[in-house]
Amino acid sequence: MANTTTSFDTAWTEHFRNDSFRHKLSSEILPSYMMGTRWYAAKSQKVKTCRIEMAMPFSITNHQTAFFITIEVNFAAGFTEYYFMTLAFVKDRSAVDHEIAIVHSLSIEAHEGVIVDALYFEPFRKALYHQILSQKSITDGHTKLSFERGKVLRNSPPYESSKVMGFDQSNTSIEYNGKYFFKAYRRLFQDANPDLEITKFLSDESHFENSPKYGGSISWVKNQYAVLSIGIIQERIDNVGEAWNHTLDMMKGYFERIEATSIAPKDIEDIPNFELRETEALRSDFRLLIGDDVLQKVERMALRVAQMHIALFSNKVDTKFNPIPFNGDYTVWLKNRIIYQLNARFILVEENLSKLKGLARQYAELFVASREKITTQFLAFEETRLNSSRIRIHGDLHLGQILMTPNDDFYIIDYEGEPESTIRDRKVKQTPLKDVAGMLRSFHYGIYAVIFDEKSKHKLSVEDRFLVGEKYYRALSAVFLNSYVKEAMANNLDIGYESEIRYLLQYHLLEKAVYEIGYELKARPDWVIIPLTGIKQILDELS
Repeated sequence: MANTTTSFDTAWTEHFRNDSFRHKLSSEILPSYMMGTRWYAAKSQKVKTCRIEMAMPFSITNHQTAFFITIEVNFAAGFTEYYFMTLAFVKDRSAVDHEIAIVHSLSIEAHEGVIVDALYFEPFRKALYHQILSQKSITDGHTKLSFERGKVLRNSPPYESSKVMGFDQSNTSIEYNGKYFFKAYRRLFQDANPDLEITKFLSDESHFENSPKYGGSISWVKNQYAVLSIGIIQERIDNVGEAWNHTLDMMKGYFERIEATSIAPKDIEDIPNFELRETEALRSDFRLLIGDDVLQKVERMALRVAQMHIALFSNKVDTKFNPIPFNGDYTVWLKNRIIYQLNARFILVEENLSKLKGLARQYAELFVASREKITTQFLAFEETRLNSSRIRIHGDLHLGQILMTPNDDFYIIDYEGEPESTIRDRKVKQTPLKDVAGMLRSFHYGIYAVIFDEKSKHKLSVEDRFLVGEKYYRALSAVFLNSYVKEAMANNLDIGYESEIRYLLQYHLLEKAVYEIGYELKARPDWVIIPLTGIKQILDELS
């Protein structure tokens, strides 16, 4: 928020017709505000120009108007991003939920007040809810905002309450009536958001129950060729948190049980990688170390992932969702995308080598030295050896995208895809085994997060922690894969036979680990050792 107050003599509703105000807002006020938010994704990029592309008035009450606005940001590097905000003028700053909502101090017609992000203003949220229920569009004569009510809200439940959920997110979520969530997409794409598309498909056109039901959406109909997703409302899932946190606790228990017994790490059962294994087929002493409740949860998660893929495989008519085979065009797309990302990761690791220490430095140097081997592995992809199908997938599936319910069931959420990918890339149909690889990588992540946790007072040596951790990972993977493949095969999900499944898993496990390097070096460098460890182990298997 700026320290100075801007003064205007015109009414708030006339401001967006005022060139001086529009220029100041787009070139100074909004860029300054956005830099302090989590959802603005390009903080490290130099901005060339910033302009308000759309400013649609929205009546909150008979006497108060907000604006839906979209901001076009052009960067010096030659690319453009689009962001969504809602703005209102409020005289009493205490009327907003949080200081983060304050955009700028403003004096309008001698009335002091503040421009606020209206999502944090309760009267706006109430009006927004009623607008979705009404399904009435808003237009300025050139473009329009379309409001749709889904099945969850078909009975138009009255407004009771609302609150913004959290303040450190890439999107902004609002809870309505304690029963529904509205998610405002902050970064916009020139097409429908895959999160909206897949959520609506799973809710309205499939029998998959373990995903939030679609309640409605807001879309900006920019022209006949571009419909941009602004937000989605869906049912609230009663949950006890993300599966990631609960899985970490379960993993800590495994290491604690080993350290509390006299069992030698070498004597713990060792299951071959990619083997399918029933829980009952694990040795009884190993099951005691892991915990039957843990294994049951892993089986249940795998079951839900398989059921999601079966649902996404089910439509044979809609071109957005119908299964298709592997072909040469896909291979070209896949290789170009992965090699571009891989080269960027090599540069990033080399630039950060001096900042890494110990094992992280050693594994980073191995990663750089293995450039040719890794590149060759990715370029070896050959579609002619694959007979399975490609479908729409989650695209960014991991334990953080799964909610655990009080009765130990699991719901899959957030279908937006990988944050680095373009909107078109997120919608490319791929093997569902890429999502499975994402889950396996997430298990691996959790195990090594425990192993490298400096706060934990481990009694085992690093070498023994690696040994028992890998045995644990292969056991969880074996149980997860067995449950997933069993459900997939029983419902004719076309994922191929054993050799094809193994090949695609290995390929996408390496792809996922390479992707993770970039995230960790940019967000939390201390954790980069985890994907580097995963890559080293995959390379060892390929030797």
